[in-house]
Amino acid sequence: MASPDHQLTGTGKIVVYSIIAIAIYALFSFIPAFDYQWLVALLVLAVISALVGSASFNLPAAKPAAARSGTQLKGSIKWFNGTKGYGFIAGDDGAEVFVHFKSVNDVDKRRIKPGQRFSYNVVDSDRGPQAEDVTPL
Repeated sequence: MASPDHQLTGTGKIVVYSIIAIAIYALFSFIPAFDYQWLVALLVLAVISALVGSASFNLPAAKPAAARSGTQLKGSIKWFNGTKGYGFIAGDDGAEVFVHFKSVNDVDKRRIKPGQRFSYNVVDSDRGPQAEDVTPL
């Protein structure tokens, strides 16, 4: 999965803008006074705030936590749509898990049939438990 771009939260923006404002104030306090000093400082603050406000930051995506402790489970295909490339595995423990053809090793998606046996790991995805590292037995 590719990590999404994350925007700063409202609190994060306030903190960043406050730090920028303090830095600009400190910088302009060392410059000798002139007629439009505060106007220039406010314009600089506005430009920097606009740039920071539109910036996005790439944060590393959290790896999905394993639903089980990394042990290889075994089960058989309950049903699989070879055209669409997804289906469900019924585990030997009775749990049904979603499987996508991209997670299947060493078998073409059109050759996966109901009842075929596989070993797999279960991971939590954003849509629930999903089989990964699916290998035919």
